[in-house]
Amino acid sequence: MRRYLRLAFALFRYSLAREMMFKANFLLWIVVEIAWLGLQLALVEVIFAHVTEVAGWTKYEMVMLVGTSHLVQQIFQVAFLVNLIEFPENVRTGKLDFALLQPASPQFLVSIRKYDPGSVVNCAIGVAFVAWAAWKLGLRPAPWQLGLYALMVLNGVFLHYALMLMIVTLAFWIVRAQGLVYGYYNLFNIARMPREAFRGAAKVLFTWVLPMLVVANFPAQVLARGVIGSGATWIFLLTLAFLALARVWFRFGLRFYTSASS
Repeated sequence: MRRYLRLAFALFRYSLAREMMFKANFLLWIVVEIAWLGLQLALVEVIFAHVTEVAGWTKYEMVMLVGTSHLVQQIFQVAFLVNLIEFPENVRTGKLDFALLQPASPQFLVSIRKYDPGSVVNCAIGVAFVAWAAWKLGLRPAPWQLGLYALMVLNGVFLHYALMLMIVTLAFWIVRAQGLVYGYYNLFNIARMPREAFRGAAKVLFTWVLPMLVVANFPAQVLARGVIGSGATWIFLLTLAFLALARVWFRFGLRFYTSASS
């Protein structure tokens, strides 16, 4: 474990040095992400100019939900997104060989070979909006709430990772899998919506099959309402199940990789 932590830290330092070579691009993407979050919050403002709640969520509870979703997404972008987007092209061109030849887990290397340091700044912005919403709601979260919130945020990050890894693994059989990757990325927006707003098949789909509604709803509920119940246990078990399934599926897909030489 220490060896992989040292390797992850070295890769992060390399990514940071690479990003600092293009400072304008680094700063521009931070501005773009801030603007995107601002648009989401402006939409909340427009909606609550006409209603007092949405599916039982008040205005600042929705702000907390949007901020939490943004935080999960940005942590995911720091470590995993760039690598998973590039994975189908690496399979198609044979560049995956470089990962397979290294004395480390192929899944580890293809998952965090590159980092996005700019998203670290945007994580802080997400935390700031969550804290602002908590202040407006007059909340005084207990230490267990803050701890559980942090665990659920990380749980959401790894849930996104497991789902996206399973999708990009299709690149072993599909020549152009980028469309599936970007399609899934667009589904991130569903995480900003209250789970109570969904009914029937849609609620089952986005809670159990593509559990987008699990990612931000439950952490926000822990802070805003102190809701736990038996939900926390099955959320963590669900993520572990998806991580195990993603690993098995990835290892199965590697059997069909033909490499650049063949």
